[in-house]
Amino acid sequence: MDNAVEIRGLCKSFGSFGLEDVSLDIPKGYVVGLIGENGAGKTTLIKCMTGACSIDSGEVSFPSGGRPEVGDIGIVFDECHFFPNMSGAQIGGVMSGMFPKWDQASYERLMSGFGIPLDKKLREYSRGMKMKIQVAVALSHDPKLVILDEATAGMDPAARDEFLDIVMGYMADEEHTVLMSSHITTDLERVADYIAFIHEGRVLMYGTKDDIMENYGIAKGRETDVLSIGRENIVSIRRDGYSVSALVKDRKGVGEAYPELVVDPASLDDIMVMIIRGDVA
Repeated sequence: MDNAVEIRGLCKSFGSFGLEDVSLDIPKGYVVGLIGENGAGKTTLIKCMTGACSIDSGEVSFPSGGRPEVGDIGIVFDECHFFPNMSGAQIGGVMSGMFPKWDQASYERLMSGFGIPLDKKLREYSRGMKMKIQVAVALSHDPKLVILDEATAGMDPAARDEFLDIVMGYMADEEHTVLMSSHITTDLERVADYIAFIHEGRVLMYGTKDDIMENYGIAKGRETDVLSIGRENIVSIRRDGYSVSALVKDRKGVGEAYPELVVDPASLDDIMVMIIRGDVA
């Protein structure tokens, strides 16, 4: 499998916080979902990947085509940085002069699909509409890699559904790659092929979404029963009065070996909450 991006031993320190020895492959032709709590390091990692932030040590490489050229990467950050007095039409005009592969027809089609008039100024748009403009720009210059940092933030459910359809359409030729950071994990459960979970500057979990959703589970019961599973089978534990919940990596195996326990499937939200707020085994 070819990789669009390879990250090896990346470290970046900001006083008491930093990325620590982050290694991650982003395979070409797939959607990689990036999850983690606020302050976990997701945006810092993205900035290090794109050169917006220097790194202390380690390496970010793009093996499929060497160092990317202008336009090879489309980026949507969680804040819109276009000049507020520019209209949608003016933004398109400026971008056409920046990107060699700029597609004005695609830009106008996306803006129309998002319900954004080209003649209004950016300062008149809502936060959600500003995010849509960034998405329209990012997808209109034929980037090989699109990085979405909380791109669906501020969008209503219908707009998010439409946006995810656009992402899936963009991936149809299997030549494009998406790295999508989002707190809305249900979006990632729908479109992501791989999931990377960052916590306190470290990658705690990385694998295919299907494997993660299939294998992780929440075992519930009395504390003595849950702990009988064995610490080696438990990722983290949360106590609630006399009841205990444990995050396990082998849901089916634990369920078969301990039929007295309820072992439910774990969503991405469940996994995050159990690891962030639970006691790590």
